[in-house]
Amino acid sequence: MLLALKAFSTTGCFSVIRPYAYGCCASGLYEARLAAAHMGGHVAVYSPAYREAELAELLEFAHHIDFNSMPQWLRFREFCLSHPRVQSGELLLGLRVNPCYSTGHTPLYDPCVPGSRLGIPLAELEGVDLTGISGLHFHTLCEQGAQELIDTFRAFEKSFGALLASPRIKYLNMGGGHWITKPDYDRAALISLLREVRECYGVEVFLEPGEAWCVHTGVLRARVLDVFDSLGYRHAILDVSASAHMPDVLEMPYRPDVFAVRPLGEAPGTPAVMLPTESYAQAQTAGDLPFTYRLGAPTCLAGDVIGDFSFAAPLQVDDEVVFDDMTHYTIVKTTHFNGVPHPSVQLLQDNGSLRRLCALDYADFEHRLG
Repeated sequence: MLLALKAFSTTGCFSVIRPYAYGCCASGLYEARLAAAHMGGHVAVYSPAYREAELAELLEFAHHIDFNSMPQWLRFREFCLSHPRVQSGELLLGLRVNPCYSTGHTPLYDPCVPGSRLGIPLAELEGVDLTGISGLHFHTLCEQGAQELIDTFRAFEKSFGALLASPRIKYLNMGGGHWITKPDYDRAALISLLREVRECYGVEVFLEPGEAWCVHTGVLRARVLDVFDSLGYRHAILDVSASAHMPDVLEMPYRPDVFAVRPLGEAPGTPAVMLPTESYAQAQTAGDLPFTYRLGAPTCLAGDVIGDFSFAAPLQVDDEVVFDDMTHYTIVKTTHFNGVPHPSVQLLQDNGSLRRLCALDYADFEHRLG
C-alpha cells in the first residue's frame, strides 16, 4: 500500500501513516522528492511525460518509474537502462496501460474515456520491443469499491494477461481510487483478488490509494462575513472559497458535510473530527431545517458557491461553520485566486491541543506571483 501524494501531502502527518504505508506514489519529481525526504520507504513514480533532467534525478532515488506512452519509453529507454540502479535491479521500469474499461461516473476523473491521454492501449504494444520493462500499471478507479476493481482487473487480464504472465514482469500497480477504509468496502474481496494475482502471476502487487488514507480526518473552519437576501435566496458569504480552498466541490462535484458551531450546552449534532471543547449542529439539505442559506465565497467567480444548506438556527456575522472531510484533495489543490487568504494548517493532538504545522500569509501570495 502506497500513499498517493496527489491526494494528501501534509508531511506533518506522515508519522501517523508511516507504520502502515510501504511508501508513496508520486506524480513527478517534486512529489517524489517529498516522499523520499519525509516518508521514506518505496518511491513509485508515474507521470504522463518526463523531462530528461527530471528523469535523471529520479533515476538516483526512485524504486519504480512508469512511462505513459511508447514514444516516451523509447526516447528514454537507453538512458534509463544504462543507469547502475536499473542494471542492479534496485530500480524497476514499467508502463502504464489503458484497459479501456470504464467504471466511473464522472468523465473528468475517468482515465478510460474515449480520447484519454493516460495509459497505453493494447494495440500500441503489438510488435514493440519491451526489453527493460519490468512492470505494468493501470489506474481507472475514483472513490470506488472492490467489485469495480475486480471487474477492471478482469478486463485488464483479458487484454494484458499474456504480458502480465511474462517472466519479465515483476510488479503490477493497480493504481488508486480504492475506498478501502469506507465502512462498506469489501476488504475480504480485495484480499482475495490480491492473493489470486500474486499466486497466478507471481508478481508484486501495489495499490496507491490517496483519499482512503485520510477520509473524514480533517476539517476546514470558516467564518460568516455577511448574510443577505437577493433574488429569492438568502446568502451567507464565508471567508473560504470552493475555488481556492476546496476545488473538488466544483470539479467532482462534491458536497461536504457542514456543521455550525453551537454554544456548549446545546444539543450537538453528528460528532466530527473537531475541537473537543465545542459542540456542533449538522446542516441539512435546503428546506429540511428552518433556515436555508446559499453558502458562497468572497471571490468574483459567480459560480464559487459551496451549496445550499439548512440550519436549525439562523446564521449571523462572525458565526463559525465547519466543513468535514477536508483533508484529501484540498490542501494539495488550493490556489490564491483573487488573493483569498489561506487558513493555517493545524494538527489536533491526542490531548486536545492544536499544533500549527504552517501559517500562510501575504508573503506567500506575493512570492508565488514572482
